[in-house]
Amino acid sequence: MTYEKADLHNSIMGDRDLSGWRPSRAELRRRRRRRNRGRWFIGGLVMLLLLAVLIPYGYYRSQVGGGSSKISVSVSASPGEGLGQFAGVLASKGVIGSSLMFRIWLRTQSPVVLQAGTYKFKRDDPYSHILATLEKGPVLDRLVIPDGLTLAQIAAKVGKLPHHSAAHFLQVASSGQVRSPFEPSSVNSLEGLLYPDTYSFDPSTSDKNILQMMVDAFVTQAFKLGLTPQTKSGTLSAYQIVILASIVEKEAIYPGDANKVARVILNRLSRNMKLQLDSTVFYALGNTSTRLSLADLQVKSPYNTYLITGLPPTPISLPSESALQAALNPASGSWLYYVVVEKNGAEAFSTTYAGQLANEKLASSRGLG
Repeated sequence: MTYEKADLHNSIMGDRDLSGWRPSRAELRRRRRRRNRGRWFIGGLVMLLLLAVLIPYGYYRSQVGGGSSKISVSVSASPGEGLGQFAGVLASKGVIGSSLMFRIWLRTQSPVVLQAGTYKFKRDDPYSHILATLEKGPVLDRLVIPDGLTLAQIAAKVGKLPHHSAAHFLQVASSGQVRSPFEPSSVNSLEGLLYPDTYSFDPSTSDKNILQMMVDAFVTQAFKLGLTPQTKSGTLSAYQIVILASIVEKEAIYPGDANKVARVILNRLSRNMKLQLDSTVFYALGNTSTRLSLADLQVKSPYNTYLITGLPPTPISLPSESALQAALNPASGSWLYYVVVEKNGAEAFSTTYAGQLANEKLASSRGLG
């Protein structure tokens, strides 16, 4: 009985000791290390997951947002080339960092059709800028050719475009690579046979193709006016009509006088009179001066109509539509002379030399002589 009580007492005491038991400091340190290792593992795993997401996203954003480079890059797209292939070219030129990223980004945007031609970008361009550039279409060179220019003056304008030179343009123009249906077989010059207009074309367009565009435009406009290579007007061939129109372009300062100027030239031709037109001498001198001296009037040239009889061998300028119309439809009259008597360029016409002298006196009194 005493033994059982003792056992019971010991059992109770043992239970009491267990309930009040505390782990040792060493055990606590071990447990803390285990907890810390778990926390570090979870934290590291979360960090890795974040990096796995943020690094590609940051790279993606940097690609989409672009950089601040000011270096321009020209990139050409060939006919039929797709955006995927073009993206590779953009990457190779440094416009974008990754063609894959760009193609992925494009899938989030409205579809765009890639047009053949040359585009201008900047290195590390933002994707939005690239897309806007593609939507606008390729960059085009713009060439403005006004009425009355000579072939040399046109060449000077072409020479100001990137990748072109005036000398090469003139060389191609005289090489026979491009010919006009209005150009006689005995003539090798496109002078006066190009159409004055505003032309837009890809920067890679060759001088030959530029000339062909201008020749084609002239032919189209001439046909609209009823002028074909087979047209004849009196004794004039179609080419001579163009020569006449080119002179009218330079001589008729006031537009309303063009038909009368054409008639004066035709009247003098029919009488076998020298035309004696300053515009042809200016052309002979290369249009380098604004006034003619007596010595200039004696320059030996097939274009000096003070010395030769008849029309010069080629046109002397690009005739406008109105000049071509005047050459095709000259006014009726017997005038042989004209001179500017008004500040707006209007001219007075006369049938006799005495009348011409009187008109010259009037012009001089008005400060126009």
